[in-house]
Amino acid sequence: MSNEEEKLDKVVEALEKEGVSATDSVASEGIGDKISKVFSLFGVTSDTVQKWLGIDECGCKKRQKFLNGVLKDNQK
Repeated sequence: MSNEEEKLDKVVEALEKEGVSATDSVASEGIGDKISKVFSLFGVTSDTVQKWLGIDECGCKKRQKFLNGVLKDNQK
């Protein structure tokens, strides 16, 4: 298994610990928040993305809010 695959496995494990499962028929509310939390565990934050890309705004918060909203709307 490559280093990249091991990293991805760790992300999946962390998401599962947050209650996200591939077998869920409806994803839980707040998936954007959970993904953000898991990425943060690995040092991936909006600040680090902005530094890596050399930009002032990466759009991470907008995507996080979008994911939270989309899944919340689907649960109605």
